[in-house]
Amino acid sequence: MAVQEQGGALVCADSPARHPASAWPQVVDHLEAVSRIGGPVVGWLVGAPCASWPTPSANRYTGPWNVTTKHPILVIGTRFDPNTPLRNAQLAAGRLGNAVLVVHDGYGHTSHRDPSTCVIQATGRYLINLGTAPPGTVCPSDRLPFDPDFGQPRIGPGLTGAPAAALTQRANAREHS
Repeated sequence: MAVQEQGGALVCADSPARHPASAWPQVVDHLEAVSRIGGPVVGWLVGAPCASWPTPSANRYTGPWNVTTKHPILVIGTRFDPNTPLRNAQLAAGRLGNAVLVVHDGYGHTSHRDPSTCVIQATGRYLINLGTAPPGTVCPSDRLPFDPDFGQPRIGPGLTGAPAAALTQRANAREHS
């Protein structure tokens, strides 16, 4: 629960609610009209708590968003993400002054649910060296839907450190069971 609360604190500090707490039933009704499934979840779990959040961010960045940064910004979009469609990632990357979009040709919300070694490597390169993949990079999922191991990353070249050790240990345990 602590991770969710910390995430909520960041969201609320950086994105204050535009409506008071008393208005949220009507706001959620509007969101539900836009998305019957996602509207109430986003409204009550993400938006409504911010209506009562006591502290705005002291250094909140409000733009401009099209500034050319010293290093490119890595944007990752998943092709079949029901919460944040790929089109939104394409728009965000296009609006940023210096961004590279990596498309995860996978399923679900965020790349963590449907791992891709290619996405993991692109993220690692960016976080460690500020290097981005070439524009137009499309990363396949490690597994196909309905694969019995869907959601589990493949053991492969390029994975190092603790994540690779954990994956190798899990694979070895499967082989010996």
